[in-house]
Amino acid sequence: MNGKSLVKRFDSMNSYAIGNWKNLWQECADWAMPTNDNINRVRYEGLEKSPQRMIDTCIEANYNFAAGFYSHMFPPNSVWAKYRHPNPMMMADESVAYYFEQVSRIIHQLIVGSNFAQEEFQALLCMGAFGTNCLSLEEDPKDIVRFRNHVIDDIRLEENHLGIVDTVAREFKLTPRQAIQQYGAEALIAAGMSQIEDEAKDYKNKKYTFIQFIMPRSDFKANSKKSTDKRYASYHINRERGTVVQESGFDFNPYKVARFTKGNDEIYGRSPMSMVLGTARRTNVIYRSMVLAAEQRANSQWLVPDDDSVKNISNRAGAIIKWRATNPNGKPERLAPAGDSGLAFEMYQIHEKQIKQMFFNHLFRPLEDYRNMTATEVNERMTTDMMTLAPFVSRYLNEHVNPMMEHLFYIAQKKNLLPEMPEKLAESPSYEIDYVGRLSMATKSFETMGAINTLRVFGELSQMDQNMQMSLQNVEPDKLFREIWYANSSSMNALKDPRQLANEREMQMQMMQQQQMINAAPKMADAAQKVSGAVDPTSLISDATNAVESGELNLG
Repeated sequence: MNGKSLVKRFDSMNSYAIGNWKNLWQECADWAMPTNDNINRVRYEGLEKSPQRMIDTCIEANYNFAAGFYSHMFPPNSVWAKYRHPNPMMMADESVAYYFEQVSRIIHQLIVGSNFAQEEFQALLCMGAFGTNCLSLEEDPKDIVRFRNHVIDDIRLEENHLGIVDTVAREFKLTPRQAIQQYGAEALIAAGMSQIEDEAKDYKNKKYTFIQFIMPRSDFKANSKKSTDKRYASYHINRERGTVVQESGFDFNPYKVARFTKGNDEIYGRSPMSMVLGTARRTNVIYRSMVLAAEQRANSQWLVPDDDSVKNISNRAGAIIKWRATNPNGKPERLAPAGDSGLAFEMYQIHEKQIKQMFFNHLFRPLEDYRNMTATEVNERMTTDMMTLAPFVSRYLNEHVNPMMEHLFYIAQKKNLLPEMPEKLAESPSYEIDYVGRLSMATKSFETMGAINTLRVFGELSQMDQNMQMSLQNVEPDKLFREIWYANSSSMNALKDPRQLANEREMQMQMMQQQQMINAAPKMADAAQKVSGAVDPTSLISDATNAVESGELNLG
């Protein structure tokens, strides 16, 4: 791949972002993420950021969105992602269920032992502010895996014909010493940077610009172990010289890109912040008027005559103000503050609530809205309210989390961290990922509620018409139980094997029949004696009676 053509391609992707998106990202950063507000303006390390706003509502709302979404989607103290077989009957096998249980816990430990928590939280902050986030996943010799969040201004994206982001490019700068550490002196010299070693020895602060391209490779070889034959190509180009410094590849795209929501024919996502920009501007104006009103009440204007009869006007405590006593109408006085500060405060609260609702803060702070309710009602309302996040949750799982979990499975398998696959699973080696966080469970609750509501309706109808009860015979209870158990992400290890359950039920049926025979034997014997005076020694009644007398059957 020619380095200059890749630089030209990056410039084309960059011009699209500069012309259409950068101004929007800059304003969103000013309001909701000021730590990354150097998109359209130059910021130097350590430089104090000048205040661009008077309210912090958007910053608070974005932080609550990221924290709430993370805690509900990725609860840190539990295994929030469970690997399982798509077939529930396959999961009924104890060896298969135990294998996937081990896999889930091993990969969960990989996540907990890495820097996933801090980088994913930063990625969610970017999602709330910019509508697009990018989390990279790479192998690490120490922690096995390493994550890194990339702010929107650092990356450029391209979609394929299906609207899936398959090409990611990012531009970054390295000092000569950092460049040698990452690529090696030989690769840099071969790329035309012959002076790099001398510059590194002199500790110069000069920085070189590099571009990394990750894109699908059309001529990849599935069974090849060479990095240049992998499914996704990786090119590192020196921008100044337009030469390829390093070429490698990956089996999985290391960049996991997600969008909050998309407009027509747009590549980058739209964020909650971008949808409330007008509300944020109005809220800032209203807050400014509230500050002015408060200042006027605390320090209102002075009304003095224009004949210079008043001197030493001061707002300091204990100050002496002189005025000409011979002019009784010349005494200075305070102007009464005008305007309705209460109305301004009410408008501010309305706008603040709109901003927080756009960031879904009310979903993650339920006790503020659900008061004087029972725990059951609160849970039902929370589940229903969380369904408003279902479209975003589905998109986030599809674009961001699923690719990450599949990549983690590949890395764990590559490093021989997974247990041996059972023989039954080897016949059908497939898996899917089920998420058991609060948000995921809320989006899946309607899968089981349909069956439960249907049974409830026919149960009520059967009280009015007994024929309706016969309709419930269409349902196979055991199969419905396992489907609901499976849909609610409960551990399949806790369920009995169907064959074992059938044997236990058969034994229970035999015991019930024996008990019924024992209970009926004395009455039948007594009736037979009354009719004939004696019991036929070859009859079942005689056998049951003899068994009771001999102790073979216990009536207690």
